[in-house]
Parts: sequence; C-alpha cells; structure tokens
Amino acid sequence: MSGLLCAEVIVELPVAQVDRTYHYAIPPALHDTVKPGVRVQVPFGRRTLPGYVVGLSAPPPGIALKEVQRVLDAVPAFTEELYRLARWLAERYLCTTAEALQCVVAPRRGIRERKAVVLMAAGDAAEVIRALARAPKQARAWQVAQSEPGLTRARLAARAGVSESVVDTLLRRGLLIPVSRTLRRNPYPVCEVADRRPRLTTAQAYAVREITRALEAGKREVFLLWGVTGSGKTEVYLRGIEHVLEQGRQAIVTVPEIALTAELVQVFKTRFGERVAVLHSRLGSGERHDEWRRVADGEATVVLGARSAVFAPVRDLGLVVVDEEHETSYKQEDDPKYHLREVAVARARLAGATVVFGSATPSLESFARAAGNRSYRLLTLPHRVDGRPLPEVHIVDLREEHRAGNPRILSRRLQAAIRERLARNEQVILFLNRRGFATVVLCRECGLVMECPHCAIALTYHRGGLVRCHYCNYRGRVPEICPGCGGRALRYFGTGTQRVEDEVQSLFPQAKVVRVDADTAARRRALEAMLGAFREHRADIMIGTQMVAKGLHLPQVTLVGVICADTTLFLPDFRAAERTFQLLTQVAGRAGRGEVPGEVIVQTYVPEHYSITAAQHHDYQAFFRKEIALRRQLEYPPFCALARIIFRGPLPGAVKEAAEACKRYLDQAGEVIVLGPAPAPLAKIKGQYRWHLVLKSKQGAALRAICRQGCATWARTLKKEVAVSIDIDPQSLL
Repeated sequence: MSGLLCAEVIVELPVAQVDRTYHYAIPPALHDTVKPGVRVQVPFGRRTLPGYVVGLSAPPPGIALKEVQRVLDAVPAFTEELYRLARWLAERYLCTTAEALQCVVAPRRGIRERKAVVLMAAGDAAEVIRALARAPKQARAWQVAQSEPGLTRARLAARAGVSESVVDTLLRRGLLIPVSRTLRRNPYPVCEVADRRPRLTTAQAYAVREITRALEAGKREVFLLWGVTGSGKTEVYLRGIEHVLEQGRQAIVTVPEIALTAELVQVFKTRFGERVAVLHSRLGSGERHDEWRRVADGEATVVLGARSAVFAPVRDLGLVVVDEEHETSYKQEDDPKYHLREVAVARARLAGATVVFGSATPSLESFARAAGNRSYRLLTLPHRVDGRPLPEVHIVDLREEHRAGNPRILSRRLQAAIRERLARNEQVILFLNRRGFATVVLCRECGLVMECPHCAIALTYHRGGLVRCHYCNYRGRVPEICPGCGGRALRYFGTGTQRVEDEVQSLFPQAKVVRVDADTAARRRALEAMLGAFREHRADIMIGTQMVAKGLHLPQVTLVGVICADTTLFLPDFRAAERTFQLLTQVAGRAGRGEVPGEVIVQTYVPEHYSITAAQHHDYQAFFRKEIALRRQLEYPPFCALARIIFRGPLPGAVKEAAEACKRYLDQAGEVIVLGPAPAPLAKIKGQYRWHLVLKSKQGAALRAICRQGCATWARTLKKEVAVSIDIDPQSLL
C-alpha cells in the first residue's frame, strides 16, 4: 500500500448487508484526483464495482488494503452537505446509503458536453466607440458583444441585426476575442427581466416581512403559508427569494410536476432572468445535465423544479419553498420512499436555511404543526388579490338527476351554465380524475368483469375497441364474445375523460374542446402546447384529470364543472376525505381569476359529506376540525407515526406466508400496533401478488428502529421469490 491516506468508499450496491464504508489504498498516480465526492472503480470481492469516495482517513492498522483502480468522474458528484443529507435519508427512510446517494448525485450517464467558440468584447469602450464612429454596424455588434458576452458568431450577428461578415471584421481588428466554452442546453427561452413589482396586499406584506426577518436573523424557521387560491402566494415566494439573493445565497423552489408549466417558468425568469435553473423529468437528459451543472458551477442561483430539485447542488442555500405542500406527488414511490416535506426541512437545517410551505389546502399534518404553534409558524392570506371574490360553488345531487330522467353525464344545471359561458365567449374547465372512455367492461349475462392479466384491476375501455391497464400499461382489444360464458352482452360502464369529451362535443358541436390527461399529454411538450392553446382561447372547453387542477392561472375561465366529486372519496385509505377536499378546492380555484366572477358546479352522489360541504363553502377550518377529530379517535397521523410493510412476489402463498411470519415477529417485539396482515387493496400489480402490514406507534424513532431490526431479522428467512419494502410515513395504503 502506498500513500498516507486511504479512501473511504460506498460501493454502488443497494444491499443492506454491505451498507457501510470500505477502505481502499490510493495509488500514487491517483493522489491528486481521489477526493470526497468523486466516483471511482474498486475491487469488491471477486467483482469490480463503481462507488463514491465519502472521506479520506488514515489506513486501519494491520490490514492490507486493495487499491482504488481508477477515477470514473473527476468532478465530485456531491458536496459534504449533500452527503450528510444522504446519510440522514438512509437513516430516516430505511434505505441503503448507496440508494440515498443516487438522489443527490448529478445526472451523468450518456451525456456529451457541447463545446463552441463564443465571442468577448475587447478594448476600452470609449476608444472603441470613437474608432467605430464611421462603421455603425460594427459599433452595434461590438456593443451587443459587450452587453451580452459569450454569444456565438451567428447569435451575435442575429442579435445585432448585421451579417456575419461584420462580426468577422471585428475579429480581424482584434475588437472581439474568440473563447472556447461549454454550451449549456437551455430548455426554456430567454425572458427579459421586468422591474415592475405588483403592490402587495396587507396580508402579503406581513408574510414577506416575517419571512425576511427570519432570513436576516439566520433562523432555521419553517413557515406554513396558508392562502386561498389566487391570494398571491407566488409573489410572497418571489419577494423572499429576492432577499435571499441580496444576501448572496441561493433558493430552491419546488412545485408539483404537473404544475411546472412554461407559464410558471416565465414568471420566475421574468423576475430573475438566467439565474433560474429548471429541473424536472420532462426535460431531455442533456438539458437536465446542463441545468444541474449551471447550479453546481454557481451560474444559477434559483432552482425551480419538481420533487428531486430539493437535492440540487446549490452552494449556500438560504431558502427552500415547497409550493402546494399537500401534494401526494411529493412522496416518492420507489426506494428511498422519501417525502419532500421532511427532506426540505432536513436540508434547510443542515444549511441554516429557512423553509416556506405553501398551500390553499395544507396537509393535516402541516396545519396541525402550525396551528398548535409547534414546529411551524402559520402565515395566512385569507383573500384573493385585487379583492376578487372566491367562486360561488353549487352542488348538484346526481341521485335527483337520475330520478328526473336525465341520462346524461352532465347535469341539466351544468349544461345550462356551459351554454351561458359559450354565449359570452368565456372558457370552461370540466374536471374528472379518470381517463379513458369507460372504467369497466362487464358481461351482462354472466357478470364477468374484464381484468388485467397481470394486475387485480378492471381494465379501462378506450376508444377504438381497446382496453388498457393504467398500472402496468397492458393493452388489448375488446373481444366480440365474453371469454367467460361465450355470450355477446359485453357492455361499458363508468365514465372517463374520453366519454365526457364525446358528450360535450355532442351537446356543444360549435365549441372547440381540448382534453388534457395522461394519454393526450404523453408526448414531450404536449401538455404545454395544449395549455398554451387554451390560454390563447383557441379552445373553449378544457376537459381534464388532476393535471388541470393545479396551479394554472387562466383568467378567461369563469366556470368549472366537477363531473363526479366521489372518485377519490370512498377509496380504502384514511386520507380519502382529505384528498377529496383538496382536489375539489384546488380545481374550484381555477374559476374567476380574471375580471369576471367564477362559478363552480360540483356533481356528487353524496352532497351531505363533510369534505364536499366544506369545499362548497371554501371552509378549510371546518374540514380540519371534523377530520382531525376523526384522526384523533382512530389514532392516525398526526396522532401517530405510521409505517407500511409491503410483501410482493409471483407466488400468492409465499407472499402470504412471509407477511404472517413478519406479523409474528412484530407481535413479539411489542411497542407498535400492527394492523394485518391482509391482501393490499391493489392485491396484484404487474404479475406480483401483494400483502401488507400497517404499523402504528406514538414514537416515530421507535417505529423505525423496530422496522430496521425486523428487516435484518426476517430478511434472512425470506424466500427468494418474495420482496419486501418498507414505507415510512406512507401517503397511500393502496
């Protein structure tokens, strides 16, 4: 072994049994390049594996160390702060450090950097202008190069409105200097920065003042900004970010993936220009890599992105904003199953930063923390900006519609309201959180329901005689005869967005209709194109799933129709009522954001349910009081910590046996309440049978400790065909 220090390496092997650091000698040729954060190749047993250097230390005495073979990426993939965050992530969510590190490392594989020659202005400005007094085109090109350094030859000519030969003349005269530079792929157009700032309401000004005080004091405070839809939460975020940038620090802003539209990006770029980097999954791999590098290199100081943006490599984090903090998409379903809210707070504590959570419908857990003056501070925006009223919400009882003989999906009241809006040249949103045409294909002779062959899920009928599974993406054709009885009585039941689209086009043939769901938005940039067309009033009616419920500012929309408010209400999940209230309130908030007051018509079979009546009256506190009382009675979050253990495999008997064995172990361990085992509500997905256990405890640390110990114990007894995953703080029990 050579060298004074050895490398501490985490190998890229997500297996609990090898989840620790390993020491490797550093050969002399690599002394200058092996440092914390770099990716290396090391021998591991009989294999060669990649890994990350997480530290340098004196070699352990009396041990012959194997050597680092080579450095794979010379640029460190993460900082010390992000490594500490990854260790917290592994501890909190019971994953391996290797899995946690995958969250914080830069996108890397298969990315080629693009090089180009760019031009920089040379010479003293006054002297150059005098020298070019009789060459106005050259003078104009030189001034553009001075004000916008780093343009390519072609781009400079275009910006100055001159030919490229003019630029060549400046190069020959030595007034422009060519420089080789890495080009960044920019996924969004450059915006001109606007100096105008809207006047703040009294409530906005107070919120900005309190957030600014925390930033100036360097406090690690967490604020919950509770503001009705259209109350100007985004402007509060922007003012907080401005203050952070004045301090020389950086900010991270996360929004739900489906709310991260070109319109929102433009809002931030109009305020902060090219200091904004955008990170989300719809970017190309090259674009994502370049945006990440702009952040790491300090070129971008504001990160706007979806869930994973919380791991962006900012150098001096001052503020983390989580907009729509109640969103279910902030919980990652794959390992590590982290929740963005918890990661945001953990990262802010490591960096000495402030956190702002924002929502019109905060999660019960967050509101309970803020209302009780515990770990969060509550800031409120109770009114819309410019004094605009919240939309009036009307409830339609679908039972009465059927009794009155209306066979349509749209109630009579909703049909009349749509006609009225079309006559006034206003826009309409129709919301249904189910895609496809019909949700069930059923034989009326034998009762058979067509199910996915890989999942215990009814197939959804789509136009063109196709059936699809929305869990594994299985596709097939509807048979002419029933596969169960041979009869010819297959019928379609239930309603999806395609069926709503057909009915709307039948009732209002003169209207231009756009449908926004996972099917129509599957292609890259398709969602932004459809929203752009609707925003420009090239369509009158937009039909959509939850994609149209979040964060859209569409001033010409004066009517929102909810086709069926009950789609999420009776799911076997204790958060079903909360999800229903949040979704109804959010989609209702799309109406009346312009000069004309809005109206919302909600169709439901249970008009008396408290989640629906609270949404009708825009009364979050009434909903909170009712729901929190039920949670307290049933001992569900926020009154306990929750974990879910999911067993899955191709053999139903083996999966059940594993769940029962785990139950026996947990019963002996004590300290937790164990519900189950039982088949998961979605009992089979992608050919894997699923059983689960739900664990409850007053202490989150005790719950995690038991899960961790249990994993180490029962993992050794599991059959190979059974996989286990642990979900800490599950957001869904399906």
